[in-house]
Amino acid sequence: MVTRIVFVDLSQRERLQLEILRPRLDSINKLRVLKLQKNEPTIDEDNQLALIGASKLAGLDTLYQKVARFVARSRLNLADADPLPDTYKLQNGLFHSQCQDVENTLAAHERQIAAMIGLLLVDGFLDPNAKDIGKRLSGAQGEFFDDEALFFKVFDRYQRMFKHDLQSQVDAGLVSPEIVNAKPFGPALTDTVAVLKARDLAQAVRRLAADGVKDNDPYLDSKIDVAFGVASGAKDGQVPSSIEIDLPDLEDAVDEEIIKENLHAVQAIYFAYMLEETRIFQVVERIVELFRQGLLPLGRRDTTNSGFSVGDYLFKYYKTTSERITETERRDLYLRCFGAPGGSAVGVEPNREFNELWLRFVSAVSSFARQQTVERLLRDKVPMSVSQEQIRKAGRDLGANLSRNGYGIAYFAATDLQQSIIEFRDVLQNGELRSAFGARDMWQVIDLVNVNYLGGARNSQRYRTQARAGAVVIRWLAKNRDRLRSVNGPVISTDQLLLAQNGNAVASPSPMNDPSDWDLVDACEQWLAVGGVQDQAVEQYAQPIESPTMTSRPIEMPRMARDALEAAGINLPGM
Repeated sequence: MVTRIVFVDLSQRERLQLEILRPRLDSINKLRVLKLQKNEPTIDEDNQLALIGASKLAGLDTLYQKVARFVARSRLNLADADPLPDTYKLQNGLFHSQCQDVENTLAAHERQIAAMIGLLLVDGFLDPNAKDIGKRLSGAQGEFFDDEALFFKVFDRYQRMFKHDLQSQVDAGLVSPEIVNAKPFGPALTDTVAVLKARDLAQAVRRLAADGVKDNDPYLDSKIDVAFGVASGAKDGQVPSSIEIDLPDLEDAVDEEIIKENLHAVQAIYFAYMLEETRIFQVVERIVELFRQGLLPLGRRDTTNSGFSVGDYLFKYYKTTSERITETERRDLYLRCFGAPGGSAVGVEPNREFNELWLRFVSAVSSFARQQTVERLLRDKVPMSVSQEQIRKAGRDLGANLSRNGYGIAYFAATDLQQSIIEFRDVLQNGELRSAFGARDMWQVIDLVNVNYLGGARNSQRYRTQARAGAVVIRWLAKNRDRLRSVNGPVISTDQLLLAQNGNAVASPSPMNDPSDWDLVDACEQWLAVGGVQDQAVEQYAQPIESPTMTSRPIEMPRMARDALEAAGINLPGM
């Protein structure tokens, strides 16, 4: 098996350039899809994609391009207009010698390129377009030639020391999974690779040279190991000037602030909350009361051959009344999860931020989707008023808020409410019950009971639409929590939006369980439409604000502090 040498820091620089290039690439692909659907020629788009593909093959990092061309010019007398030879190209951290199906060490010019880039990175030089780029490159090349033999020894030592399976480097985000497509021969994810960093290598050589170590030193391997420990920060005792600034990623230390199971629970509770607004629970209870009083002409057996006896269910419901969650308990749950009015102020902390966070997220998604129109794509200089990052922030704020309020009894209550709703659906759409009320469907039954017994009709169309749409939105947040936590990549696939707008089906067959990005957009549009939210308000809510202060989970106030506040006449809700 071939053990290839991979430079992970060069791979990461290349991935960063690809992320910068991605919006342009997405725009070209969208226009190409539109033209194909209209049977128009796509020559311009194909040429642009070919150029980008060639750039990716040569290496996207501009600093790498500058160094590689500088080395090729000095070695091959390469003219400025000449293309960079294949042997000088880099693919996802793989030099050309490492894209073969035989074991190859790094070529001399590849070692020189890696060493020069490493020296520039150690010196903090990151701008390949700086005015003194020529001077910088000449200085790095001179330092390489001064210690060339030592560089070669360190290369040989490093490629034997640090071997890992490629999959682990991909999982760690150090190498792009596209490395397997390197031309002509890419490694398999199961292969073992030698993992190097140009920066650590250059810093180790610079330290050895400063200490007067020569390439023929009898203890060279041990000294290389010590130098590497100092260069990478693995050894203590460095002088301050030798320590590089390498700040930690604080997101790596963050525990999950969006708990998927909590959102699943809140999804069911939100669905029940919207149906509660149609008075579905009160409707069923009133039907049970009418049944108890003998005012419903229901037989002792099912007459619709549906296998469901409505009489048996109503009698069981009547007998088990004390075992179910009461309306007061449900209202308390809605108050805690969504800040809904009607709950008790005693012993419950209302979710006061929910309404605004909800409106901001659905408005941001809606506004972003409306921007992804054919007209906007063709007017590529028009700035977008809502970006992917604004959606990410709004979604993360909302997901964290719902997750925080999904602890405790929420999941267990959600399973009970879910079962009740399924049973209510079966009862209310039962043919025998509908016939007793002269209704065509379950919603007419609800409307008739509301009008005749509960004080007036409710807007059942609005609430059932918002129940379904809200469930899709919350499920999408749970499904895509990793996208919301990440700082890279798109949150919503613009390709899905474009395909959907052109009549291609991208919706999930089960949007409340596994929603696609288009399902999210569709749900947000439906929720806003039936809620009567004006376009002007949507645009206003879509703009970002500072995230509200919230903990990742409920924290109870110490008893002593609570007693002191209550003694002062300030009453706080309990947890």
